[in-house]
Amino acid sequence: MPLVEKRYAQALMELSQNSIESVREEFEGFVAVYDSDMEFRDFLANPTIKDDKKQTVIRNVFTDKLSKNMLNFILLLIDKKRINNISEIYQQLVRLINEKFNVLDIKIITAEPLTEQQLLSIKEKFRNKYDAIAVKAEEVIDASIIGGVKVIIGDKVYDGSIKGRIESLTELVSI
Repeated sequence: MPLVEKRYAQALMELSQNSIESVREEFEGFVAVYDSDMEFRDFLANPTIKDDKKQTVIRNVFTDKLSKNMLNFILLLIDKKRINNISEIYQQLVRLINEKFNVLDIKIITAEPLTEQQLLSIKEKFRNKYDAIAVKAEEVIDASIIGGVKVIIGDKVYDGSIKGRIESLTELVSI
């Protein structure tokens, strides 16, 4: 977990203890604008534009759209030259919120789409394994795994894919 992004995410979380879900939603909205608008992103990342000009633009555009804490946080990121890390800071914030509320965030990779029952079964299995209150799952279709299921939770990978088994066998044979 990148240390700088995690520290900023922790600071924002501590600052927003009573309104963490609304702050997450605000942050998500700002990051969506940042990620989708190349001109906006280039403007904020441009080192030849002074920080005070960037901050003035942010204040003018977002004062009525963001809470005071979120607006100040964005201004701080500009001041500390960390605005380019905003997407990663948001990801760290989501991870910290999920940890705090015992929500398991998983990525399920399959060669073909799962049925609703299969998806629920996988989510329930990992919810029980990690004793989580809830599971948020991102389903990814990747035909290169040939078949089976690969589940990623943080930095842990549970590889039950055919491709993973073939690679394991290849390693055993090549020793």
